[in-house]
Amino acid sequence: MEVELRNGKLMPLVSFGTFDLKKADCKQAIVEAVRTGYTNIDCAAIYQNEIEVGDGIQEALSLGLVTREKLFVTTKVWMSNYRNIRQACLNSLKRLKLSYVDQYLLHWPFALQPSEDEQPTFVPGTAVFDKFPLHLAWAQMEALVDEGLVKSIGVSNWTVGLLNDLFGYARIFPVTNQFEINPYNQKKELVDFCLNNRIIPVAYRVIYRPPDTALFDFKKCILDDPIINEIAQKYGKSPSQVLLSWCLSRNCSYVVKTVTKSRMLENLDPQFLKMSSSDLEKINSMPYEGEYNDTFLLFGIHLFK
Repeated sequence: MEVELRNGKLMPLVSFGTFDLKKADCKQAIVEAVRTGYTNIDCAAIYQNEIEVGDGIQEALSLGLVTREKLFVTTKVWMSNYRNIRQACLNSLKRLKLSYVDQYLLHWPFALQPSEDEQPTFVPGTAVFDKFPLHLAWAQMEALVDEGLVKSIGVSNWTVGLLNDLFGYARIFPVTNQFEINPYNQKKELVDFCLNNRIIPVAYRVIYRPPDTALFDFKKCILDDPIINEIAQKYGKSPSQVLLSWCLSRNCSYVVKTVTKSRMLENLDPQFLKMSSSDLEKINSMPYEGEYNDTFLLFGIHLFK
């Protein structure tokens, strides 16, 4: 399944994610994902594995599993590089072994203290903000489209207010906004605002089992929720498939990650699962519980609260 972006380009609705994918597993995971049917690859400079993602893409291309024209590759510029986004993009292209990416995203809606390191790094809880306006960052993104280094540009983790502000200075509008969406954190207003303005919401952490670390204050696992499991049993599907199908029912794309072939297939299948309106309403009626990607613990600010 594909969706037409506001610039007329097509994007597969299901993305294979690479966040926290170990370098040793990354190349083969990309190859297997493409072999399974994924043609949308989502990565980022801060994930520290663009080299291995690039190796996997090149292997998939050399095996004839896909053509470059059929692949949709997304990567993201980290906030310490907002003063020189072109160089950050060139660094990502070098690591990915590509001449262009299909989509380039501003990773978060603020700049951090500039770094000259070719490979960005970040320790959660150590953010030092840079007083660099977002309109200057966005102008650099637009220049990348003009130059042909990227085909589409978008944002990640942007709020309604920040998007509305961007509309006042953008020459090229964002085609997507990537942010956390799940039944415990549905962000209905943000989803509706994006769709009403022809921006595709791209959901991450739709399915998620939070690790037992201090970085994750909210520990309730959506995969164990009784409502989700009851609906999954009704349709003979897994809780993951119900959650992903619910996401698609809201006209949102989604990002999933796994190194297991059976899970890769499982996470593609929700494109073909149609649940009843009453079951969807049960999920839509679930109250807010918390956010897995706690921006206060990451950066010391409450972005969505």
